[in-house]
Amino acid sequence: MGERGIGPKAFNWIDSEAVPPPYKELLVHDRDMTSTLAKYHGSAISLEVLNVVHEDDEYAREVILYAKENQVPVEYGAIDIELDNYREAEQAAIIEGSEPLGSILNKMEHPYHSRPSGFFSIAAPRICRESFDCSEGTELYGRYNQLFSDEEKVLASIIEILPRV
Repeated sequence: MGERGIGPKAFNWIDSEAVPPPYKELLVHDRDMTSTLAKYHGSAISLEVLNVVHEDDEYAREVILYAKENQVPVEYGAIDIELDNYREAEQAAIIEGSEPLGSILNKMEHPYHSRPSGFFSIAAPRICRESFDCSEGTELYGRYNQLFSDEEKVLASIIEILPRV
């Protein structure tokens, strides 16, 4: 799935040590982003699904995560989900699109671990400018992350971009 207005050259890949605070606290860890953002914002996290591709065994979506208490956007995410690596009830909840993947996995007690493999800064792409109410050229930070099952099967591959905090 092509992320809205975000080409490969848009990413300025940086070392984890170069991620400035408070982004470092929010991005450089091996936890899921849903619970990390919930803790940081003191609120449960909700989502808006912007776009979905669901053909055969491919399932991908673009989302904006929000702090449920005040509906402030807290992340843009583009995620490829390997549906075959989930139980039937988890697949149904994912496709329903009413809660973030991290919330579903935690609620359904699906063991997983997060493995970020890259961090970046990026000039705010159009979708982030619109969702995060920031101007063109605003520097945002994010990460490329994968979720793995205990059996080391890839559950999801995710680009996560945070608004200015």
